[in-house]
Amino acid sequence: MNSEEARNHFVKKGLSYEDITEGDICVLVMLLNKHVKQAVKAHTMSVDTMRMSQKIKSKYNTNGILKSCYLYINSHYFTQREAISFNEDGFIGFAGWADSGNKQPIINAFIEWVAYMSKQLRQIIKKVII
Repeated sequence: MNSEEARNHFVKKGLSYEDITEGDICVLVMLLNKHVKQAVKAHTMSVDTMRMSQKIKSKYNTNGILKSCYLYINSHYFTQREAISFNEDGFIGFAGWADSGNKQPIINAFIEWVAYMSKQLRQIIKKVII
């Protein structure tokens, strides 16, 4: 799946920034760590020193709705390049600096996270209906 397909997948699952909590961002970071570590171990990234940065830059509205969030990745030759960005205009970016090999584990983590988020949303809807 490429970046555009990943963005479309998010929308098709009925998700929006309004559904994303700080805890959900933490889940995404854990999934990013898992997928990046797996790719490094499998030597599918350009270098074997890629790792998620601990830095998370996020803004929320006063009502707790996500405005923007930036997650970063590090390597031995750079720090804090974009891994995933939730921009204020609604655009979700995926490692704009990266080639497809370095970007794929990031997209894979996002797709797994969308499945998690979709399941959470279905459970909330189910509770509201009942």
